[in-house]
Amino acid sequence: MRVDEVKIIGSVLGREIGLAWPFFLLKSLRKGNQVFNRTSWARNKRLESAFAKRISFSSGMYLLLKERYGESKAFEIMRQVLVPIGLNEQLRNLESLDVVGEGSMDRLKAFYDFMGKGGVGQFVERKLTESNKHSLKYKVRGCLFDRFYREAGTPELTKLFCEVDTEFFPKAFPDFKFYRGDTFENTVAFGRDHCDFMFELRDDRA
Repeated sequence: MRVDEVKIIGSVLGREIGLAWPFFLLKSLRKGNQVFNRTSWARNKRLESAFAKRISFSSGMYLLLKERYGESKAFEIMRQVLVPIGLNEQLRNLESLDVVGEGSMDRLKAFYDFMGKGGVGQFVERKLTESNKHSLKYKVRGCLFDRFYREAGTPELTKLFCEVDTEFFPKAFPDFKFYRGDTFENTVAFGRDHCDFMFELRDDRA
């Protein structure tokens, strides 16, 4: 767990639990390990399993928070934890890019390529449906977050990573409109069979 992640968790849990938050975090880590070890992810050594193990603390924390506060408040606390953590991770990924070309679309396509090789995108099936100088659209199936959280018994947490997308893409690529068709709920977290990612260069940038 990164230092910045611990700071975010400490800030959120500190408001709810007070000075005992480090002990709650340790308890969450242990609970997360127990949850992970009950899943099929624990029985293989693939890279995606290591990624799943890394996020398992969130399932443990959420389950403990539900026991303490109930589902609604527990989910809101996890939103305050996971969305900033996910946003920071994506911004770090963006900063690591080596972009060929100077245009906005060059940068967006470079990020798309990177996520298929070094990000969570390497663990899913992606299908590019449109790519030109004004727009980029693709579909994702087999979301790792959805697959792990379902096995962990906390499927609702996947929705928070959909929220990361809605926070990250407008911030990272302000020249583009990011949308998912007629609703931001066009993702597997909300029962669809795939997630839509749609980017269109804004009129004043075309």
